[in-house]
Amino acid sequence: MFNKLLEAIEKSNVREKLKSGKLSCPDCGGPAGELPQNLGDVIVCGLCGGRASLIDWAAGAESDRRAGIADQPPAGTKIRRETVGENLVIWHIPATGKFGFFMLFAVLWLLITGAVSGGFLVTILTGGTIEGDAPAWLMFPFFGLFWAVGLGMLYAAIRQKFMTHRVSIGSDTVTLRKEMFGKSSEKSLARSSLSNVSQKEFYKQNYKAIYGIEIKGVDGKLRFGSSLTSEEKGWLVADFNQVLKIGIKPASQHETIAPAGALAPIKLVNSRKSIFSISIPKPGAGSIFGSIVFAIIGIGFVCLGIFAVEGEPFPKNQSGGIITWIHFLFANGFRTIWTLISSVFAVAGVWMTISTLKGVGKDRRIEGSESQIFLRTYQNGLVTNEKSFSREQVHDIRGTESGKSNGTTMKRVELIIGDKTEKIASWMDGDLADKLIREVKEALGK
Repeated sequence: MFNKLLEAIEKSNVREKLKSGKLSCPDCGGPAGELPQNLGDVIVCGLCGGRASLIDWAAGAESDRRAGIADQPPAGTKIRRETVGENLVIWHIPATGKFGFFMLFAVLWLLITGAVSGGFLVTILTGGTIEGDAPAWLMFPFFGLFWAVGLGMLYAAIRQKFMTHRVSIGSDTVTLRKEMFGKSSEKSLARSSLSNVSQKEFYKQNYKAIYGIEIKGVDGKLRFGSSLTSEEKGWLVADFNQVLKIGIKPASQHETIAPAGALAPIKLVNSRKSIFSISIPKPGAGSIFGSIVFAIIGIGFVCLGIFAVEGEPFPKNQSGGIITWIHFLFANGFRTIWTLISSVFAVAGVWMTISTLKGVGKDRRIEGSESQIFLRTYQNGLVTNEKSFSREQVHDIRGTESGKSNGTTMKRVELIIGDKTEKIASWMDGDLADKLIREVKEALGK
């Protein structure tokens, strides 16, 4: 029942995006082409080649990610690409010159914090008394935390306005240099260790994800660019990937073969495993506790509707069958609506609790051989359920945010198999989902 409710919400979201024409690729932000007929069918992006379900494309509509084309910088950009000989490419990224959202937030935060903490400070210095049992000295660390948050936002605003970046791709390393007010810092990754260059969510602003550029290697990450335009981010990611994969392209040529002596093409790290077995996370203690609490609250509200909310008693000594029931329900409108809605939540809570407890006793795994991928469920060491797919048809594994539970992001996880999807989970802890996705991608060599 809960799964059907989630699917109904997902379908409603997809239909809304379809009507408004806002479907976009969750990987690059490209527009949707031909649409599939079913919710679980896959759309292939015509720009980046990414494969994802309709649900994923609907989620991508909320993203500011845009696809870019290597060697084609967006109009008006101040970013400058420089080729130094045949072994070095440098992108000079100037400061935005704008304080942006962080400055407004910091100023308002610091003004409010200053006014409130200043009032307490004046009271303490003039010998006044502060209401409450807490000692006066406790105000200093308490307000110190608020000042730290405000000053942190102020520093972020200053960085956004004045900090410049320089990305260098050489024969052996990729280096990110940051410079502000004459001071600089550098971090480098070995080219041979790189596994991915893409746009990643850095933070949220007004409930909207803000993306930056992440160059990921085995030994760390280089992250920058959240204040760049969507078009600049897309172009830089495409440009970086081109240079990393095919070397420097001469300005007068557009073939995909690097000139002699130029940067050697690299093959991004491939960790493909011929045989693997990866456990799908079981419901954790938080999920069990949350589902039980949800069920208890739902049942409690039902009891309140039956025993505590005022209404006319059911006429036990009168006959009339269904007519009597209809009269009783209409005569107790608020009580009826309260109880019916509470019953829905109670049933959902009980179903979630039962499903969660059942999940604890099962060992679900994604397993692979040289030619096939399996979804298997084990109990007491025996396989109780199995689905198999050709390994060549398994293109990817993806996660899409499906909601929040007690502040924790929950995700839907699915395998992309040919032009269909296979759901792994509808409501999985986001951190555990990311870990599962990372492990499966590595095993598949994606």
